[in-house]
Amino acid sequence: MSKYNDFNKERWNRISRNKGNSFTIPITHKELVEAKNKPIEVALTVGKAVPVEWFEKAKGNKLLGLACGGGQQGPIFSIKGYETTIMDFSEAQLDSDRLVADREGLTMTTVQADMTKKFPFDDESFDIIFCPVSNAYVEDLENMWQESFRVLKKGGLLMVGYMNPWIYMYDADTVWDYPEKELFLKYNLPFNSRQLEEEGVIKIYPEYGYEFSHTLESQIGGQLKAGFAMIDFYESQDSRNRLTKYGKDYLANLCVKL
Repeated sequence: MSKYNDFNKERWNRISRNKGNSFTIPITHKELVEAKNKPIEVALTVGKAVPVEWFEKAKGNKLLGLACGGGQQGPIFSIKGYETTIMDFSEAQLDSDRLVADREGLTMTTVQADMTKKFPFDDESFDIIFCPVSNAYVEDLENMWQESFRVLKKGGLLMVGYMNPWIYMYDADTVWDYPEKELFLKYNLPFNSRQLEEEGVIKIYPEYGYEFSHTLESQIGGQLKAGFAMIDFYESQDSRNRLTKYGKDYLANLCVKL
């Protein structure tokens, strides 16, 4: 695992243990019961649920939640009848999935692994890969797309959410912490916080992670080059982000392995 990835992993372990953001708080029993009794409702991005018809296109029920730990969406998949495996580099996030599974009597497999490396699964193991916004923490996406293609069965579905790269042109502190300040364009794209730190432009502190904006060519084009065909797409927005008055900050797409 690379130095920046080690840093990000430890950050997520700390956040998860402290329940430091909304993605680290396990689903409650009441919420899970409600989820069981209605059409599946999960999110690849902030601000919009994944269309139910995406799941209706699946040819089987073997599902990989990629970088999907936290005890939230994995239990929903399990209680809705999916044979669920959750892979995450944060052991603390996986602990939350195990906590919910034990509490609710769910069958769910958890795997601690790094999606920048070869996935620890055989070829054509899954019918669905579900990957909420997480590749903003990965510098090079090629392995992620190629390995996702490898472990999906023919006709399998890749559901992935990611950041709209344009938001990285602005200073995050000004966007989130100083709403009274005027916004100015600050960074070129693609944004690469590891390189910017090496150049002395920014400093990444332990409470934050290394992030990478990626081009649409590496996001969308990367999936296509790996062999996927894109069959659906949507945008969403986080209303807390003041940039969203100008445009959507999240993208999500559905691909199929032909």
